[in-house]
Amino acid sequence: MLPTRTVTGLPTHPRARSRRRAGWFLGALAAGAMLALVGLRPAPDTDRPAKSAPAAAQLHPASWPANAITVAYLGHATLLIDYLGVHVISDPTFFHRVGLDVGHLFTVGPVRHTPVPLAPAALPPLDLILITHAHMDHLDLPSLRALPRSATVVSCAGCRDLIEPLGFADVRPLEWGESTWVRGLKVTAMGARHWGRRWPWEADRGYNSYVIEKDGVRMLIACDSAFTPIFSQLHDNPPLLAAFSIGAYDPWIRNHANPEQVWEMFRESGARYLIPIHWGTFRLSREPMDEPIRRLIRAAGPRAGAIAIRQIGGVFQVSAPALRRASFPSQPGHRIAQDSSGQPRSGAQSDPR
Repeated sequence: MLPTRTVTGLPTHPRARSRRRAGWFLGALAAGAMLALVGLRPAPDTDRPAKSAPAAAQLHPASWPANAITVAYLGHATLLIDYLGVHVISDPTFFHRVGLDVGHLFTVGPVRHTPVPLAPAALPPLDLILITHAHMDHLDLPSLRALPRSATVVSCAGCRDLIEPLGFADVRPLEWGESTWVRGLKVTAMGARHWGRRWPWEADRGYNSYVIEKDGVRMLIACDSAFTPIFSQLHDNPPLLAAFSIGAYDPWIRNHANPEQVWEMFRESGARYLIPIHWGTFRLSREPMDEPIRRLIRAAGPRAGAIAIRQIGGVFQVSAPALRRASFPSQPGHRIAQDSSGQPRSGAQSDPR
């Protein structure tokens, strides 16, 4: 087992409430400047679920078997996962825009170019919501409001004050190297090479990749990241699946790896299947919307068959027999608590389970 510190539900810190008060004028100004940088025009629009894509009729989460791992790509960084009977969603974004949430009335920000393949009402009962970092295209307040408050939310260390006011009773912030369990699913936070401010004047709220594990089978859900060797530390006990962000690298290459670099990080992780995310949904950078997936397939060359999902609305399933062959129990002494420089960030302690 991984030697990590366990985190369970914790009470709200009084100082957390003070972070909720940001000036609307400064917020709107910052959002407008951010959008201008990527050639977008902030035009207010009513928050509503984007129209379902034609492929949505093919997504029937209720029919997914509980003894398999099923992953559906809902666009941007949102994955809906049935992980051996545990229902997980990552960085949910369901609506027409992401960005500045103005008084719960509308959102100022980038428009969704590809319709969401599954509306919030069509989701299965969720057990776990994973939030990698506080950027508005990952921690989307309207989308979180549309989800059941009974779900456990696991987030980076500084996001609790953004999530708890929405009514979620079980919010568990993790530092790198810390773990928690939700319905038998182990969730461990690890690093990336990114940044975590929601507003320019704020302190960094942190950013997490996650390794989830049940019955000896692991999956990596990587945070947005520039190229880093951090994921190579998984190679000796590799995940079966790895989700990596492949878009927004032009001009943001210092925070977002390009497809060729993503392929190298995937290869170094030792994972068997790659699920590319963070492409084709919102225009956040200058590269063409479909360029990331085309470049990734080209970079993979003869191993392109390892790219498990290639379109928004795509589904990938690993059946029970394949899972039995892929089962690797966590190895004692294996650490995933290092930052992108290779230095330990969080002290790892014995797994109490």
